[in-house]
Amino acid sequence: MLKPLFLVVLGAALPLVALADPMVLGAASTRAALDDSIAQSGIAAVTSYGASGVLARQIEQGAPADLFISANPKWMTHLVEAGIVRPEDVAVLMSNTLVLIAPEGAAPLEPSGIAARVAGDNFAMADPEVAPVGVYGREAMETLGLWGDVESHFVPTRNTTATLAAVAQGEAALGLVYGSDAAGQSGVTVVWEIPAESHRPIQYLVAPVGQGDDADGAQALLSYLQGPDGARILTRHGFVPVAGGS
Repeated sequence: MLKPLFLVVLGAALPLVALADPMVLGAASTRAALDDSIAQSGIAAVTSYGASGVLARQIEQGAPADLFISANPKWMTHLVEAGIVRPEDVAVLMSNTLVLIAPEGAAPLEPSGIAARVAGDNFAMADPEVAPVGVYGREAMETLGLWGDVESHFVPTRNTTATLAAVAQGEAALGLVYGSDAAGQSGVTVVWEIPAESHRPIQYLVAPVGQGDDADGAQALLSYLQGPDGARILTRHGFVPVAGGS
């Protein structure tokens, strides 16, 4: 009776599922790529997406998860330290890049032109206090000596979805998002790819959890994601897959 009660308490956070299907909890930025991968794999699975910290807390409280994909390594570490995930089961599934975006049709941008582009306008980025992409973004801009060009124009957003919307709607001259978030998005143009060496590696960690009802199904899905077909799908969605995990 504990599991149904937990699902009711979480409400919309976790859907009621058939016992035969693995439950996958994934960082919000993985939604499109993971949904596509599941569809192409032919493996039935139920997904729930959200901020990595929120999902980790749900798992810690007993959510019936079979697989967890975190965009923030510290939350996977949190579950390892809590004894819920075995450290030897954690793997790097994929990485990501950072890009600057502007409204659709904008010309490519050199770093020296950033200050002029945001003059009298806004620079949108997810709030570093709550979103990993904001942490990586600020770190990169500071490393490159560019934070001073945008700091007074910085408008923090809730997440990259909000950043994309702000730029597409002309509410910000520039925005900083993950490369995967910008891939195939209408209304915005990537104007500069931020050098990877300017920030810590962006790693998406994956691990089986073992609190759900289909560990075998979850392992099959993980194997697919780590294989060549999964890698092609992740690449198509703007991620950089790590072959076979690491």
